[in-house]
Amino acid sequence: MDSETLLATVTEKENEINAMDFCMDGSTYATAGKDRHIRLYDSHTNQLSHILQAPDFMTGDVTPSSGHSRRIFALRFHPGERHMFLTAGWDDCVKIWDKRMAKEAQRVINGPHICGPGLDIQGNRVLTGSWVPHNALQLWDLRTSQLQKNLPFPGGPTQGQFLYAARFCDQDIVVAGGSGTSGASAIHTGTNQVLGEILLPNKPVQAVAVAPGGRVVAVAGVGGNLHIADLH
Repeated sequence: MDSETLLATVTEKENEINAMDFCMDGSTYATAGKDRHIRLYDSHTNQLSHILQAPDFMTGDVTPSSGHSRRIFALRFHPGERHMFLTAGWDDCVKIWDKRMAKEAQRVINGPHICGPGLDIQGNRVLTGSWVPHNALQLWDLRTSQLQKNLPFPGGPTQGQFLYAARFCDQDIVVAGGSGTSGASAIHTGTNQVLGEILLPNKPVQAVAVAPGGRVVAVAGVGGNLHIADLH
């Protein structure tokens, strides 16, 4: 980007956009949110190319492979496969889509209750951070939709975990945060060791980001503060 010139504005009437992402080659971006529809746009023209319609409760077309039944809060394209993307939200599942066959989900991961950007993909692994008191941070097999592992997230018995955001850092490290501890933690997926922690003063963590290379992370939340940390 050579300037700060506004290139385009897209308005989705009567919707609140809670999640969006670009596919790996940048040719397509997708949005999702309050109205449960998933919209695919051509990034060169910014024209709407396809809508994955949310199921209609009145006609009874809600099936496991249909769209989401409640608000969507997370959307992630696969970093190594430009046609595949995942969505998740309040309806306790992650749906796996192929944008070339975008009438119904290809597979479904049942369980995660996602209330923010608590979804990420790395190879054949899916990371979810759910807004639940226990077993909030989980690894899943993308191919089988089966749970691989519950990752222990620090939190006292009265606090719970309640995660909003989760990201892969590298092959062995993830970072996640939420409202249970009002903090974010970096965790080794092999040893379950907590490698580091950033605590906010009684303010929930609502976003985490990871720089290319996976060694620098950013944590932000309700308090308005942005924290940058280096993973050694």
